[in-house]
Formats: sequence, structure tokens, C-alpha cells
Amino acid sequence: MKFGYAVVFLVMIMACQDNGEEGELDPVRLGYEFFPLQVGAYIIYDVEEITYSSESSITTNYQLRTQVVDSFMNQAGSLTYVLHELRRDSPDDAWEFIQTNSLQRNETQGVFFDGNVPFLRLSFPVVAGKTWDGNALNAEPEDLYEMDSLFSAYITPSGQNIPETLTVIQEDNDDFTVNLIRRFEIYGQDIGLVYKEEIDLRYCTEQECIGQQIIESGQELRQSLLEYGQE
Repeated sequence: MKFGYAVVFLVMIMACQDNGEEGELDPVRLGYEFFPLQVGAYIIYDVEEITYSSESSITTNYQLRTQVVDSFMNQAGSLTYVLHELRRDSPDDAWEFIQTNSLQRNETQGVFFDGNVPFLRLSFPVVAGKTWDGNALNAEPEDLYEMDSLFSAYITPSGQNIPETLTVIQEDNDDFTVNLIRRFEIYGQDIGLVYKEEIDLRYCTEQECIGQQIIESGQELRQSLLEYGQE
């Protein structure tokens, strides 16, 4: 029995040492730096959207800028960060305001508010293979996310090397016959979202074309990091 108490005591000491001299939580090990929040932080993305119909497809390219412009204390006693989104069709154009969203982070959750609807984008601590319901905070049906490729290097389409990233697989049905749905996001340490991809394609299922991956309708979206910084 004394040996058992000694083992428990030793484990407690090691846990305190791992978390710091005063038992503080280590934000790096928990993964908070994949969801950084700071007023003035901005990210510029290149975005490609493709819309399909049975007769044609339309590709739209533009740039999206997200910037944390303010923060305030919410009813839960934590900070809510105000996020502005702006768009321009080319680097020569002026930015045009699109909408205001918001972000929150606590010890276990990284939350993105699309308008007033909260989505649980990240779950802390970060662990490879971890799953959670991305709609746990709203009234939408369950949507299971999975954490993958933890602390992996990633090179963006613009050639930037992000040494530490994690991938959140939101959906991947691997159906190349009827309806292909693929959604995932990549987060970079000390940056936040660096890449996002959403694909929803519906294929022809008539006798003469089933299995040939002929797109009847759908959308593709790819949003990739171009620039980030602090103002």
C-alpha cells in the first residue's frame, strides 16, 4: 500500500513539472497556438471557388482578408474577439467589407462564430486521432471532426513552409459514384487557419454514365494562406 501511495505521489510531481514550476498549463503542449487570438492579427488568403452544373462550370478567384479588430468580455467571463472579413477580386483592387464574425477560445475549445452560430473548430488538448462534434454548440445535426497530421510540416500553394501544423478532417465520404463530399482545414502554429478545402460534387447516376464521375452539380472551394501579420 505504501508503495502505491509513493507511485501516485511521484506521478503528481511529474505532472506538475511538465506543466511548469507553478503547475500552469502549457499552451504549446495543449495546442492553443494553433488558434491564436490577438487584436490586430490579420491573414490574407487566395480563394478559388468552382461552381458546377450539368452543362458548364464557373471558376471565381479572389482574395479574402480576415482581421481581429477588437475584443470584449462576454457573459462567460472570457474574451470574444471580433473578426472582420474583407474581399477583393485582385491585388490592385480596394478591400470591400463582407461581414463580421467572432472567435472565442477557452481551455478546451476553439470556437468560430459564423454570424451568431458557433462552430467548434478545435478541441484542446490537441491529440492525433481525437474526434469531436463540430456542431456541439449549435442546433445543427452532429458533425464529427477528426484531428490528423499533428505537428506536421506543410508547404502552402504559395510556397510558404509552415513547420508545425495540424489537420482537422470535417468530412470525407470517399464516394466517387454518387456524391463526393470532402471538407478539411489545416491550422498553423502561431498563425491559425492556413488552408481550407470544401468539395461537394454530385455525379451522374444514369445507367449510361454511373461510375464515370461526370459532375452534374456541386461546388469546390480552396482557401490558402498568402500573407499574415500584425497591425
